[in-house]
Amino acid sequence: MKFQVLDLHQMITAAPEAGGWGNSEAWVFRTDEEVEPDRVPALLPTLPMACVEGLGTTGRFEIARRPADAIWGILFATASMGGMGHHGAHGAFGRLWAWKSMAALSDAPADANAEEVEHHVRQTTWFHFESDAEWFCNEILADYGIAALSPDRRRIAVLAATDTD
Repeated sequence: MKFQVLDLHQMITAAPEAGGWGNSEAWVFRTDEEVEPDRVPALLPTLPMACVEGLGTTGRFEIARRPADAIWGILFATASMGGMGHHGAHGAFGRLWAWKSMAALSDAPADANAEEVEHHVRQTTWFHFESDAEWFCNEILADYGIAALSPDRRRIAVLAATDTD
């Protein structure tokens, strides 16, 4: 039996890839000092990411803190229901790919068991965002951004997904 080892980018983008979304990107930033959760909304649009590129100071950037369950719902729907013109990864496979995204975003160790991943997910501070940057198409249910501040507050992982090419 062969197993494929996925890199961090592939793990973070697992849910939109499984759902056949048009485009998804992932970024991971490590900081020199702890980042308080209330600083993330102002910090995120300043990071070097295509999903906020060209936004400027007047572009719309909406971000809200969300519980892990809400992020799970977004990722599971992305993987299991699929994007426009794609059937998605149904049942257990949709859960698997959403789980992989959650684990990678929360910085759970690659060899973590389910209990360890859940602990990391619950300790992570989650954000959902939308932006008027050109990377997004800004159509209802067609794109989103997720940011995860790790439990040690020194790592920010971002997933941006859009159901356009």
